[in-house]
Amino acid sequence: MQVTIGRYDYSLDPKNRLVVPGRYREALLAEKGRHFIMAVGLDRCIWLFLPSQWEAFLEDSKTSTRDMKGEKARAVKRHIFSSAIEAELDEQGRILVPQHLKDHAGLKKDVVVSGAGNKAEIWDSKSWESYSRKQAGPSFESMAQDLDL
Repeated sequence: MQVTIGRYDYSLDPKNRLVVPGRYREALLAEKGRHFIMAVGLDRCIWLFLPSQWEAFLEDSKTSTRDMKGEKARAVKRHIFSSAIEAELDEQGRILVPQHLKDHAGLKKDVVVSGAGNKAEIWDSKSWESYSRKQAGPSFESMAQDLDL
């Protein structure tokens, strides 16, 4: 399975198409994949998976929800899987961001595609900056100190 890294700044075009970073397109070709999987993500982002990452996510979700029963587990699964779509690349290396995912992430024009290890995340640029400043940066500092990095 590929590891997804890096930060890339892009803009949505007027038709809600987004350029996929070259490194991710190359990884898709290496897997002989035909599309990415997009789904709602946490913290108001969109998750973007390579096919191998999506398969691993499915396996992990089976394991992690095996002991979860009831309405909450069903709601989480329904929310993620009902939002998921297959996003095919066009000839210019772009994918179409459907309106329901655009709304979920509050995407305007400027977006950040951020590697998150087992997936990429698509953020509205202003939301990403706010999240980085308020949550990710302080969490990193605290954890780095705890780990004596």
